[in-house]
Amino acid sequence: MAFNPVQFVRQAYQNSPWVVISIAFHVVLVAVVVVFTFSKPAQEEEVRVEIGVSQRPEAPPVVEQPEEVIERKAVPKNEEAEIVSFEEDIYTPTADPQEDLHMKRGDPTAAENLPPGATGGTSIGVGIGPGHYGTGVPSTYASRRPGGGGKGRGGGATQGTEAAVLEGLRWLIRHQQEDGSWSAEQVIAKCSEVGPKCVKPDEVFTKNYDEGLTALSLLCFLGAGYDNTSKQNIVDDAMAKRHQLGDVIKNGLKWLKDRQNEDGSFTSPRAFMYNEALCALAFSEAYGMTNSRAWKEPAQNAINFLVNAQKPNPSNSTGLWGWRYASKQDIIDRRDRGELDQNAFESEMRDADTSVTTWVVMALKSAKLSGLEVPDDSFQGALDFINYVTVKDGKVGYLSPDGAGQALGGHNDHFTYHPSVMSALGMLTRTFVNHDIDDPVLELGAKMLVKDLPDVSKDKLSVDYYYWYYGSLALNQFDGPDSPRKSQTYWNQWNERMKTAVLDLQDKNNERDVCTRGGWLTPDRWSYSGGPIYSTAINVLTLEVYYRYGNAFTGQEKSGKKAAPSDSRKKSDAKTPEPAKEDAKNE
Repeated sequence: MAFNPVQFVRQAYQNSPWVVISIAFHVVLVAVVVVFTFSKPAQEEEVRVEIGVSQRPEAPPVVEQPEEVIERKAVPKNEEAEIVSFEEDIYTPTADPQEDLHMKRGDPTAAENLPPGATGGTSIGVGIGPGHYGTGVPSTYASRRPGGGGKGRGGGATQGTEAAVLEGLRWLIRHQQEDGSWSAEQVIAKCSEVGPKCVKPDEVFTKNYDEGLTALSLLCFLGAGYDNTSKQNIVDDAMAKRHQLGDVIKNGLKWLKDRQNEDGSFTSPRAFMYNEALCALAFSEAYGMTNSRAWKEPAQNAINFLVNAQKPNPSNSTGLWGWRYASKQDIIDRRDRGELDQNAFESEMRDADTSVTTWVVMALKSAKLSGLEVPDDSFQGALDFINYVTVKDGKVGYLSPDGAGQALGGHNDHFTYHPSVMSALGMLTRTFVNHDIDDPVLELGAKMLVKDLPDVSKDKLSVDYYYWYYGSLALNQFDGPDSPRKSQTYWNQWNERMKTAVLDLQDKNNERDVCTRGGWLTPDRWSYSGGPIYSTAINVLTLEVYYRYGNAFTGQEKSGKKAAPSDSRKKSDAKTPEPAKEDAKNE
């Protein structure tokens, strides 16, 4: 009978099952060892062949970590220490989906926080800057720089001011509408369910200024060096949410672009020049930072509208003047519809004010540096108007030289009025148009500003964010760390008081899921139209003064016609009206 191995195994298993199992286990184990032993030399040989070709083994695949912000090193006993480097302690992000986004983060601008190949931000400037941060590409924009612009001089950004900017940007992101806009009327709808609201329930706002507020908010992100291409994430640790900065900016710009009218304006049914100047400024900076064709056309159209809206010089039939609430074309249309008689028409056609004019000049200057078309005559007309409203002692009027140094009445006039705000505005227009550091009117203005330094009175009625913003811009240009002037006499006095006032007024509620943190909720005289969106945005821009604009007196040629103060109103302007009470409401 032939040997049957299957039958043999079956009988053995029935007689001695544990012996059979043990034998089978050891057979399998020996087989595994033999396979591993004999295959290893072949694998090693294969590796040696690959090394012989490439000289190094193939690098393991890079696992991308989620982009994250970094933690700025806390300096509890010396919060205002001067920043000398952007090299900070790095918060290492985790891919854990359960990561606690309430954890404190810092500034996302550092290069360590960027994915490979991405660049940092850059800040637009009116002077000649060293180029786009992180790219080495020359440009007319100043890099975001710490301290005294690399000159070793004080008076620059600090740990405290940068932390406040970051918290302000978080507040703005938190209160951006889903369509990309910022709206005073709708801000309460973005407030959290927990804790206090950012506005009182009985406060009433309108949508009339949404275009301007959206542009003002976007300027905060652009001024910090971000644009619609930015890859950095910012974590709102108050609300435990993560946002990509590029999307925040892109959505805001797209909302504005979709609202632009055929004539280049943004407000309907009638253009409002504050809105138009701010929107033109935002698009000019967005285009200048990216060279994106998506923003070039709306930027140029917005600038064209500002140029066409400029009033004619009342004493020179071929010259230009300043701007006010209404555009030149709107006044002509109202006359043609029979809404204005000849006297009213002539009065409105020469009606300009220092505030709107300066905002427009800032937009035109940024546009010119961005490579957009801006006629020189528009700058000269603005300078002629500022020259007209400036008197010999350096004081500047709002509508005419007769009002120089006088208080304006109007909405919220229970607040302290700071006449030096007009001097700051006049200084800035002269600076950006004429680039003449030796202009005597600039120092006269600086002396007036330091006699009325930022201060928070007990009743808060001294608060004036608008004044502090323009005073900071004017003095930083004239006497700051990057100015050709060496003393910094005026800037240092102003800067210390400004930092104290602005930082003290920022909301510091550290409770979780409370939306107020980082905003400026204390109103000033001018915030009744824009609420906390206006006050937060204007203060963030104030704290970006250290790097947002390059110095206009460095590497610039002076314009042909020098500005000078006047001591009396020109004959042809005798009908220019004094500021009425309603004139103050939109300064």
